Formats: sequence, C-alpha cells, structure tokens
Amino acid sequence: MRRQIWLACLMLAGCATVKPAPKVNTYVVLLPEEGGASTAVIVGEGAQAVTLDQPFGGATVDSAGNIQRQASSAAQTDQIFGAALAAQPPKALSFTLYFDTNSTQVTAASRLQLDTLMAEAARRQAVEVQVTGHTDRVGSDADNDRLSLQRAEAVRTMLVQNNIKATFIRAVGRGEREPLVPTADEQAEPRNRRVEVILR
Repeated sequence: MRRQIWLACLMLAGCATVKPAPKVNTYVVLLPEEGGASTAVIVGEGAQAVTLDQPFGGATVDSAGNIQRQASSAAQTDQIFGAALAAQPPKALSFTLYFDTNSTQVTAASRLQLDTLMAEAARRQAVEVQVTGHTDRVGSDADNDRLSLQRAEAVRTMLVQNNIKATFIRAVGRGEREPLVPTADEQAEPRNRRVEVILR
C-alpha cells in the first residue's frame, strides 16, 4: 500500500508543471541630460512605482508587472541601446537671422549665421525646417504681419535654392507679437527684426 502511495506521489510530481519565471518585457534607463541638468522618470504606477533620478539608473518590468531597480552604466547602456541611439535623427538646431529696417535683407552681421544655417540644412539628409518671421513694433499690425511673413518666405526661398525640398519647410509670420526684446509701441529694436529657423 505504501509503495502504491509513493508511486502515486511520484506520478503526481512528474505531472506537475513548474511556472516559468516572468520574462522581462521592458528595460528603462535614464540617460543624462546635456549640461548635467537634473531629471527623473517614474516607471510603473501606484505602490510599485520606481523613480529613476540618477543618470544611468535603470529598472526592469517583467510580464507580470513586477518592477525591479537595476543599476546600469554608460558602457552597458551603449552595449544594449547603442544601435537605437545611433539611429536617432540629429538634434534640432536653432538659428536667428536679423534683418535691416523695413526690409527682407539679412543684416551683414547675420551673413555668417546664414552660411552656417545653409551648410547644416544641406548636411542633413531628411530635414524639417520651421521658419518664423518677426518684426519690431514700428508700423501697423497689418504691415508687420505682412513683413514678418515676407522675411520668413525670403529665408524659405534661400533654403529651396540651397536644394532643401520645399515640402520640408514651413514658413510663418508672427508680426510684432513675439518680441525678443519687449519695447513700447513704435520703438525700433534691431533684435526684434529677425527670423528664427529650427532644423529638425
């Protein structure tokens, strides 16, 4: 009788299934900000949430939703995510061009910046360009709206002549609404007569 019970226990043990350990579905690593600015990210929610607030701090999340801290390093992060990081598009760059009074001509002082902009736009294979024109507060709102758009369109035309596809470029005018330097109405301010260009 004991032999039968023992055999039955062996058979039951042989038939029992062992649940596999949950698989890691997500691995999160907090990358350092440029310039060393502090940042943080929360992984998960509720009581299980983990806050990562140190560069290269990491956490894994398994298929059951369990979260576990996991320290990382620059070398480990590069080994795991290097290909994905390398495939990212170039970071957005911003350029500011200044204009002569009541004109769509770039100032002589902005020529070097214009050359740098054109070289960078040509270097990027696929690029999105945001061109925003501005004026100072001299003149009517309607005139400044028109002039700011003309300035943006002038830069857009130069980019197209530099073989940047027109469909990649969005040009808008903001008139005197967004001054770089706040002034009283009808006060001339050279730094407000500008076009801001963002390359993405």
